Amino acid sequence: MGHELMKNSLDSITSKSHDVACKALERIEELGLLPSPENYELWYKYYDGDAELVGAIDKLGDNINEANCTKLYKRYLTSSSHEDAVRKISDQIQQAITEIGGLFKSVKSATDEYGETLDDTADRIEQADTIQDLETAVTEMVQSTKKMVEHNRSLESQLNNTSGQMAELRQNLDTVRKEAMTDGLTGLSNRKAFDKYLETAIKECTEDESTLTLLMMDIDHFKAFNDTYGHLIGDQVLRLVARSLKDGIKGRDVASRYGGEEFAIILPETTAESGVVVGNLLRRAVERKEVINRTTGETLGQITLSVGVAEYRPGEKADEFVTRADQALYAAKEAGRNQVMAAE
Repeated sequence: MGHELMKNSLDSITSKSHDVACKALERIEELGLLPSPENYELWYKYYDGDAELVGAIDKLGDNINEANCTKLYKRYLTSSSHEDAVRKISDQIQQAITEIGGLFKSVKSATDEYGETLDDTADRIEQADTIQDLETAVTEMVQSTKKMVEHNRSLESQLNNTSGQMAELRQNLDTVRKEAMTDGLTGLSNRKAFDKYLETAIKECTEDESTLTLLMMDIDHFKAFNDTYGHLIGDQVLRLVARSLKDGIKGRDVASRYGGEEFAIILPETTAESGVVVGNLLRRAVERKEVINRTTGETLGQITLSVGVAEYRPGEKADEFVTRADQALYAAKEAGRNQVMAAE
């Protein structure tokens, strides 16, 4: 019976994948887009229900073309746009460094030339036989000194400009790097950042022999809510949950959008028991919020969260850790949703 149940589940998954793939290919052909792997992945994700991507595409309305699809692919399915921005700023910084190097070479050359002029003038003053020879030597030394002063002023101005450019480029680089690690819709850490933070947290708790707990959360019945009220309201719900999570954590805790309507929270120096307490506090905070249609003012009801909690086991890999928290999350859903379940 178990094998038959597994076969039915696999058949269901295969059927859904086939249906999504067919819809993606039909839409690509209908819009006259190139049948490229990028466009296929974009529309497959769309029909698979990626909330953020669905919202972005639906906002385009009839204005869907090859250029817009490329932008959407770069923004939501790759990090290439951020990588290009980082590369561009890095090149500009390298150029500024090269310019500064050139300025210092110029200073050295001018200083050496001025030093030679002073030595030459000193010799000429010592060897001067007449007042006229002395005046000529002193006049040349004054002119050389003026030239050196002007050169230094020009150098100072160029260094100030370059220094300002470097500060601006450094700020731009920090901004781009932050954007690359942030979910555009909710403002939380994105999946890429989550993976990085989790690896760091595991390393630290292993070295310190401290505890570490992970919360995996999912918005209950989000797809039905999204289908009923539209993707704009769906986006509003995602932002509302994100704010509740952000307001409910503190210190070194990290809240991330794991994907779609699923969120994750990393809790360093926290046991599973404490993680369950945190999960219930966050779940109740979300449950108390009401979703209101900003256009009509209509109250659309409440939303709830199901939460899975797992405490890190020494030597466990990151993906195994996430899987256990995910299994606890699905157990919470199976048990009726709007509750917290801890992994065994």
